[in-house]
Amino acid sequence: MRLTRYAASVVSLGAVLAACRPVPGPAPLPTPLPSPTPELVRVEPPPVTDDLARESLLEAIDRNLKAAGRIGAPGCPGSVLAQALAALRDAVVRPETDLAQYVLDRFEFRRSTGREGGALFTGYYEPVLAARRKSEGGFVYPLYRRPDDLIEIQLGDFDAEWSGVTIWGRVAGGKLAPYYTRREIDREGALAGRGLEIAWLDDPIARYFLQVQGSGVLRWGDGSLAHVGFAGSNGKPYTSIGRLLAEEGALGAQRATAPGIQAYLRAHPERRDEVIFQNERYVFFGEVVDGPVGRLGVKLTEGRSIAIDTSLYPLGWLAYVDTRAPVVDSSGATTGYRPLRRFVLTQDTGAAITGPGRVDVFFGTGERSGLEAGSMSERGELYLLTPVECRG
Repeated sequence: MRLTRYAASVVSLGAVLAACRPVPGPAPLPTPLPSPTPELVRVEPPPVTDDLARESLLEAIDRNLKAAGRIGAPGCPGSVLAQALAALRDAVVRPETDLAQYVLDRFEFRRSTGREGGALFTGYYEPVLAARRKSEGGFVYPLYRRPDDLIEIQLGDFDAEWSGVTIWGRVAGGKLAPYYTRREIDREGALAGRGLEIAWLDDPIARYFLQVQGSGVLRWGDGSLAHVGFAGSNGKPYTSIGRLLAEEGALGAQRATAPGIQAYLRAHPERRDEVIFQNERYVFFGEVVDGPVGRLGVKLTEGRSIAIDTSLYPLGWLAYVDTRAPVVDSSGATTGYRPLRRFVLTQDTGAAITGPGRVDVFFGTGERSGLEAGSMSERGELYLLTPVECRG
């Protein structure tokens, strides 16, 4: 999902190539990272503990092993990593195992940024939204599947220099053009009448945040449920509307949390579209059998799955995080903090998760998870754990 800005006018592929060199995305709230470096730096392990039940770690490892053919990194083949994870799984199921000591003996710790306090942790979740299969009553806001004219281009297929860079567009007048913006889709109806609607929602703000999360659960009128997941985007870069609101002083002294942003938009309906349209990125969905599914292609595990920048860090890796999480009340207000120190797996990525030391923790499904995830913005440490067999 690593996306770059390119020319807004209709351009040829050659022009797109010239305009698409990757640039870093906006620094996450509340403050930019302190001059981080992308290298993974080998360090002495920190004090290790794990604040979640072992069953959730076992679940996450089992799901990771289903994608064994898609894990690994330079210097550590996927087969070696899979063997190390399988051995860790065997240790997890034995209650007598000192899990912390087991990991310390068999993995090297590599800090994500090479400096204290270098990582910034945010959270994401899977919302549950009321939906209808056709437009009726107040359900007038469409959720679109991936359009047939949306073209995904891996630039590395044309030039190795662009390896890992993906652009999205459409053909117009025999040339590649940028795909429609959020305003063109939602205000001007660029996709209307094409039969692309998966569902109709009754809340445009909830629809927007569903796109930010990338997956969700739809509750139909009869009470049945359907999972939807990311199926593509229009290729525009992600713009944080929270950052924009904070910079203009609209949120006052509040932090730019998801609950705070939503509250502002609901209190100022006359500004809703103006604010939302500033994020031109638009996400398309497809129904999935079970979700949410991360970039690794496996179902995410609450509290154990994290999203990272895959241009810097590998997917399917065992990691250790050391930070804290907010304790929130029913309104989303932070009432305190609790430690968040545990083993996790790098199973996802996201348009807003760019740069070294950026981590998005999956908090789970539903409203409560959303309040916790939306309030999460904390400093801490991310360590990627390398099997000793890959010591280099």
